[in-house]
Amino acid sequence: MPAPSDHPWFRAHPVSHENIVWHWEQATPDEIAQGMRWYADAHHVATAIASGDAHLGAGMLAIYSPQQGWIGNVLNAARVFRAGRGIGGPGSGIFATAGQKRAADRLLAGERYEDILNGPKIRDFAHLIEFGGDQDPDDPRVVIDRHALSVAHGRALSSEEYASAPVNGFRRKDGSISRRQYDHVVSLYRRAAELISARGGERISAHQVQAVTWLTRQRLNQEAEQRRGPNRLDRGRNRARANSERAWNAFRTVHLPNLVICPGTGYQTVA
Repeated sequence: MPAPSDHPWFRAHPVSHENIVWHWEQATPDEIAQGMRWYADAHHVATAIASGDAHLGAGMLAIYSPQQGWIGNVLNAARVFRAGRGIGGPGSGIFATAGQKRAADRLLAGERYEDILNGPKIRDFAHLIEFGGDQDPDDPRVVIDRHALSVAHGRALSSEEYASAPVNGFRRKDGSISRRQYDHVVSLYRRAAELISARGGERISAHQVQAVTWLTRQRLNQEAEQRRGPNRLDRGRNRARANSERAWNAFRTVHLPNLVICPGTGYQTVA
């Protein structure tokens, strides 16, 4: 069987642990501090929005995470718990699909997210948020989204490049999840974590390396955008981020006044 690195996409877009370590070395002290506790802080958010049920909150955040910024994701998940039903689809007024609405309703009805979520990325996202990190340190999880894959590649990947990457996985007939190509990238984060830990004399988990370098990559993306000047798409994204932040802050003030911790993205809204 060919090695995952022999896949045509990886041959055209090489990935390496060296690129991940390089991003770590570009991280600011604040990015390192935020990234090291990112999933622990997200666990706090999940627990708060789901009235103490971390599994339920993490699953809902994972359901609403695809194609959505982090703050918008938190807001949508929190709105579901407030309404007591899934939201999304045509006429809903939010950027979420009817499929996400159905998945949210299944989760609220008592199904476990492991039986609902199909892709390795959102399953690992839910797992890390539920436990605030790895449940088992010997079975490390890493969320390989576009920014994390960009870190491993060494530059920002376009949406089209990421869409063609073989990291989506699928649910097999026996219920297991295909993740061979995905885990190829995870293994690079594990190797980077080992090297960073050895150099610093402190154990750093692979998901912490991913979170720190994810924050770094977002900042580097924004700096590149500012150097070239924002285009129409950039300005639209900035407005969407600003609108999500305002809506979330208003929702949190009214419905979750005791929730003061919410991890960020490393991207500063300028709209």
